[in-house]
Parts: sequence; structure tokens; C-alpha cells
Amino acid sequence: MNLSIIIPAHNEAENIKNTINEAFSVTDKISEIKKLEVIVVDDHSSDSTYAGVVSLGDPRIKCIRLSRNSGSHTALRAGIRKASGEAVLCISADGQDDPSCLKDMLEKRKEGAAIVWALRKSRKNESWYVRKPAELFYKILFYLLSAAGSKIDLSRADFFLLDRIVADAINACPERNTSLLGLIAWLGFNQDFVEYERRRRLSGDSKWSLTSRFSLAKDWVIAFSGVPLKIASLAGILMSIVGALGAVYIIIDSLFFSNIVAGWTTVVVLILLLSGIQLTILGIIGEYLWRNLDESRRRPLYFIEAAAQNIDS
Repeated sequence: MNLSIIIPAHNEAENIKNTINEAFSVTDKISEIKKLEVIVVDDHSSDSTYAGVVSLGDPRIKCIRLSRNSGSHTALRAGIRKASGEAVLCISADGQDDPSCLKDMLEKRKEGAAIVWALRKSRKNESWYVRKPAELFYKILFYLLSAAGSKIDLSRADFFLLDRIVADAINACPERNTSLLGLIAWLGFNQDFVEYERRRRLSGDSKWSLTSRFSLAKDWVIAFSGVPLKIASLAGILMSIVGALGAVYIIIDSLFFSNIVAGWTTVVVLILLLSGIQLTILGIIGEYLWRNLDESRRRPLYFIEAAAQNIDS
């Protein structure tokens, strides 16, 4: 079989060579791999990541450099579009993903799995404020995707192996504002998993901040569900009912019990409460409108600034 390995990299000059060499070391021991290509997608690094990969001079290695920093998911999609293998392995450049489980992943593919996830055995080494929100998010996500019965805990997913049919399906989806992992989960197909021990980074710091994690979660939910709009509508209806009941109470209290209507404080609190809910609802609607506008422009998801080893631009 022919195998493509996609490695997105952003400022990973210190790690990328070790990651590539380890990938070669693993694949050289798997006899069924007859042809191998490694595609490194440099996500517009400010260090020597691209130059370092090109300097390796190995014909099995191809490297493309994006014209702007677009995020790891866009870099992965750029690599998947260029991949020619019957199977596509996507791993990170920082050395945390252990490619030694590739043989087991290929066995799962032989057994009929079109998508094989590599799940870390535990997330106990992470802070609770990172681990618990992730677990809750994926439970909600499975519900939104009507996949509550899925046996795959994507909160532990790190890298994955795709069959050619899945890679082609991803390339057939042109939307810009989406999560690649969410898209893969949404595609369906027969999915399976293997487990492995997550390692520490070879060097440097993680590029995943809390802001980027939140942005990814937001894109995932909005791209694959209309639930936020439904929640906004429900909140508006509930507040209208509460407001109507409050008005009836004030009128009855004023006409029959001669009590003084609540004063300035009550009015201000109500205004602030209702205004906050209205702005939240408008913000949710705005997220969907922005995505529709962005998709309607039909701009390419990425541009290639430079390429090595005969990759079409």
C-alpha cells in the first residue's frame, strides 16, 4: 500500500526533523507499506521550519509553506488535499504523538475501519480546568451530532488515520469555517480507535491556548448544529413570558392593592437583564450570518507561498 503522512508545523524547527525521522523508523518496519510520502505543511512559521525540512533532501519528503498562519486544521486540510496515498496518517510535529501505534491502526483499517483514531489512554496529567470542559464539550457535541452512542471518546483523540475514501470526502467539503475533527466525526463511515501513551513535547511550548481551544469549540458547534439559534429563540420566548407575567403582577398590585410600583432599581435591573439577553441572542445570530457571508465569498481556504519536491501549487 501507499501511505501519506501529513505533519502540520508552526515554529517547530527544533522538533520537525526528529518527528520525521521517527516516522521513517516506524514505517520502515511495516512491510506492507511499499511507498511512503511525508508532507510537511509549514503554517507560515517565523523560524526555520520550512528551510530545515527542505535541507533534508529526501525525495520522500515534500514540504509546502502557507502564505499566512491559518491554524493546524487548515494546514492539515492543505496536506490532505496534496496527499496521494491509499491511507493518510495525520500527526503533530511536536513529538507528542507516538507513531509506533501505526501498525495497529493499519490493522484496524484492514478490518474495515475507514477512520482510525489514536486516543490517549489518560488525560490525568492535564489541569482539571482543561480536562473537564473538554469532556463536557464532547458529550454535548455527541448529542448535537446524534452520536451519543458512539464508542469513540473524542475528548482523548490526538491524531488519526484516514482511508482514501475519507480523504476524498474531506476534499469534497469546501466550507471554510469548520473544525476538521468535527467534519471527520460528522462524515460517518466505519470508525475505530487504538490507545497510546501521550508523550511530552520534544521542546518548546504548546501552540494551543485557552482562546484557541474556545474558538475551535465554537466553530465546531456552530458548523454542525443549529442548536444555539434554537436556544436563543427559546430564551427570547421565556423572557417574553416572564416580562408579561411581571407586567400583569404590577398592574394588579397597582389597581387593587394600591402599592407603589417598583422604582428605579427594579427598572434598571430589568433593562440590564433584558438588554444582555437580547445582545447575546443577536451575537449568536451574528455568528451564523458571518459564516454565511464568509462562505458566500468562496475564497480559497489557503494559498501556498512555497513548495519543495514537486508539489503543485
